[in-house]
Amino acid sequence: MSKLYMSTFTTQIPCELDRHYSLKIVDDGRVAYAYLCETEDVVGDVWLYNQQEPPQSSFWLPEDMPFLNPKEYLGKEPMIKPIQQETEIRTEWTESKDDGLIEVGIYIRDKFIASVSVGSKPGWSVLVAKDGPLACVY
Repeated sequence: MSKLYMSTFTTQIPCELDRHYSLKIVDDGRVAYAYLCETEDVVGDVWLYNQQEPPQSSFWLPEDMPFLNPKEYLGKEPMIKPIQQETEIRTEWTESKDDGLIEVGIYIRDKFIASVSVGSKPGWSVLVAKDGPLACVY
C-alpha cells in the first residue's frame, strides 16, 4: 500500500457545553478517527479519513487496528488532506433538549466532515457512500 501523507496528529478538544465530554482526534499516519469521550470513557466514535489507499474489502485482522475504511464504503472523494494542526479543526457541540444527548459536528478546514454523539459507534461521515462498521452516511 502506498503512503499518501504519513503525518501524525492527536488532540483533545473539550466540550463547551459539559466539561465531562471531549472530542479526541487521533491520526496515526495511516488513518484518522474521532472519539467522543465522557471523562476517560469513549462513548462514540467515527472514522474521519484514510491516509493510505483504502483496502478492497473489510476483512480485518486485530493487528490492523485502527482500521482503514475499505473502498466499498467510500464516496467519490474520500481522500482529504490530513490534519496538521488544531487550528484546522472546528467543532460544533449540541445538546438535545429532550434527553441531554451530546453531539459534536467535526469540521476540517471549515468543511463539515463528520458527526458523533453519545452512543454512536460509529458516527456519521460525509465521506462515505454506504453505511459501514466505521462510519454511517450523513
